[in-house]
Amino acid sequence: MTITSRGYTPDTDLSKVQEFLFEVHKETGTFQNWLPTRFENSHLEKIEDKRVWEEERAPGRIMAVANRESMANYFIHIRPLHPDLLDEVIQWIESHTISKKQDPTDELKINIISLEGDPEREAALRRQGFEKGAVDGILRVRDLNAPIPVAPLPEGYTIRAVQGREDNEKIAANIRVVFGHGWFTADTLEGIARGSFYNRDLDLVAVAPDGAIASFCTFRVDPVSRATELEPMGTHPDYRCMGLAKALISEGMRRLKKYDPLNLYIDGAADNPAANRLYEATGFEKEGTYYYWSKTM
Repeated sequence: MTITSRGYTPDTDLSKVQEFLFEVHKETGTFQNWLPTRFENSHLEKIEDKRVWEEERAPGRIMAVANRESMANYFIHIRPLHPDLLDEVIQWIESHTISKKQDPTDELKINIISLEGDPEREAALRRQGFEKGAVDGILRVRDLNAPIPVAPLPEGYTIRAVQGREDNEKIAANIRVVFGHGWFTADTLEGIARGSFYNRDLDLVAVAPDGAIASFCTFRVDPVSRATELEPMGTHPDYRCMGLAKALISEGMRRLKKYDPLNLYIDGAADNPAANRLYEATGFEKEGTYYYWSKTM
């Protein structure tokens, strides 16, 4: 079998990549690759930093994908029967990143983020000179058959779906505070809402008595695979430790039932005591840890 690589073309490649990601997940039951919602959410960003490997005699049958998410942080998605491709993909990430350096004398650090538990991937990273480093985030998965917790709201607070531009302005302001994403705007949220995974009744906010949006979360359901990602989930610092996030997630899970989800997961959850308590209280179990694998050049 001959495998060739090429650049990513959003209009024609998105559905092929989504099919590839779901096929591998269905075959392996693992989360070593992204699932379709996360890729779709960013597929129009950093297009020049994506690469597709496919069978030469069967164009469209994808064997691997590499993509940059932020800074020099890359992810690799690959079919399990083709670990021999890993070295080539890693080498492309290196050469592509180096080609973008403005000053050839500048030191460059490349990160490839990988979920623990893939010996072949880790061996390839070591062969190419990468070293395992800090934790990037936690993969959490929820048993859909587990009971949904009862989580009452404080007096005067309500939960409802996002209603429009004014809500998105408030949520974007919260995201800038909670996650430090200074670039995040209402336009960003409206772009996300155009994704095939978006359902307005699963885009939820907890509202304070004065009308302020105190907490927010979205359940993203891939319409083909029904794989479901909880992203984002956040509470403004002024409203924490009130049970709002637990109530919001619980309401979202009740609404999610009618979509018959394949699974429910959080890809790269924060690893801190407050986040861990919240996700454990709502039934999410730790499935694995994402680590940075880094190389300085």
